[in-house]
Amino acid sequence: MRGVRWQAARAALSGLTSGSVLLDPRRRRHLAMLSVAIAIAVFVAVLLQPRKVRVQADGRETVVTTWMAKDSAVLRGAGVELRPGDRVTALRAPGADVLRVERAHRVLLLADGARYELLTHARTIDQLLAEASEAIDDRDSVVQDGELVSVNAPIEPPRIFAGRAPGFAQAQAPASAEITIAVRRAMPFRINEDGRMTSSSSSQQTVAEALREAGVVVGPGDAVTPPENAALQPQALIDIRHARSLTVTLPNDHRVLYTLAATVGDALSAAGIAVPAGAFTEPSLETPVTAGMSVRVVQLSASRNAEREYIASGTVYKPDPKLAPGQTRTVAGRDGARVREYDVSYVDGREAGRTLVREYFDPAPVDTVVYYPVRNTTAQPAPASRTGGTLRVYATWYTAASSGRAPSDPAYGRTATGVLVTYGIVAVDPNVIPLGTKMFIPGYGYAVAADTGGAVKGYVIDLGFPDGVQVDWQSRWIEITIVS
Repeated sequence: MRGVRWQAARAALSGLTSGSVLLDPRRRRHLAMLSVAIAIAVFVAVLLQPRKVRVQADGRETVVTTWMAKDSAVLRGAGVELRPGDRVTALRAPGADVLRVERAHRVLLLADGARYELLTHARTIDQLLAEASEAIDDRDSVVQDGELVSVNAPIEPPRIFAGRAPGFAQAQAPASAEITIAVRRAMPFRINEDGRMTSSSSSQQTVAEALREAGVVVGPGDAVTPPENAALQPQALIDIRHARSLTVTLPNDHRVLYTLAATVGDALSAAGIAVPAGAFTEPSLETPVTAGMSVRVVQLSASRNAEREYIASGTVYKPDPKLAPGQTRTVAGRDGARVREYDVSYVDGREAGRTLVREYFDPAPVDTVVYYPVRNTTAQPAPASRTGGTLRVYATWYTAASSGRAPSDPAYGRTATGVLVTYGIVAVDPNVIPLGTKMFIPGYGYAVAADTGGAVKGYVIDLGFPDGVQVDWQSRWIEITIVS
């Protein structure tokens, strides 16, 4: 591009000079001066083109176009003011040059009572300390602008940004800004932990921070002397008594205590837990406290309770020689209740034991009595002329319980004619022996045909017996006498 422009300039000058031969000397001088001016303008346009520079400073970058050749002038034009100790690195690159400004940190270093004001390009605190020939131990600490930092933390200069303008006039750190770095030296101290003495050192400011750095855990209820928020002093003796955990189970709650008390009673008293009247503790109040102990407050109470048990009345059968065959007589009973009185003891509201004091009936149950006629096995039948004759039958036996009905059934023990099953009631086949027929049965006595049955067919009869008696009848063929 420069070659093309230069050839054009030469052509213009040659055209002017070639046409100037015919001009007078004075005019030729004017043309010569004009040619020089044009040549100078072309030279400036061709050779002195503006520079494009990327300026990097104070954490920002901007691109400027300038005719200035010196880097310092370019920086001033970009609004970047160089201060003592700053370093400028110039990099020539295609398309745009780079000017990088590395600020020198103004650092106030406080160590061992001395003050050092430094201009440094150290990137980290340990590099700065190496420049200042300040050694640091493991327990020493470093504070940068009031904050505890690591020794290999970066040195960060304070920056004040008033806006986001593309230039640097409002984005630079003020020349007076500096960083304060203080070295705190570790101081020795001793720890008496439940009678075990150890030594340690720390650069922390408080007792709590020093104990934490030494790996000592202070739990709830622990006693620390001097207090944890006190300033750590050189050669200090820190006394620690660890509290013991105590789980207290109350009748309706439980609590976990952390105590320094010697006995269970002292621990409960210090926690404001009163043992109510009629209660006791397990273990006792005089028991020494140990770590992880469990204590139970037991509340005792007692009462007398009465329990009633329903007693259903039963039914008994008794003979009555005054009753005619087939007749019964019933005396109704009543249900009762059995009462048991207990002395009951309670622990924490729950029954712990009971003792039977007395037992009685209120009212006493009374059984229902069903009277039945007494059989007469020695009686002789009436003369045959006054009877219906004899009949050979197969005689079995049954009771109300063997009839297949439950005692709760209203028809329990009721025969086909409505009377109850008892001595003197016989089940028959009405086609052979009509109901109401009276008869005499050897080994059984007088009876009346008053019932029927599904298995009683033909010459089969079923002899009735009351519940609750021992039946001594053996089923067999017999001769019965029909009375009427």
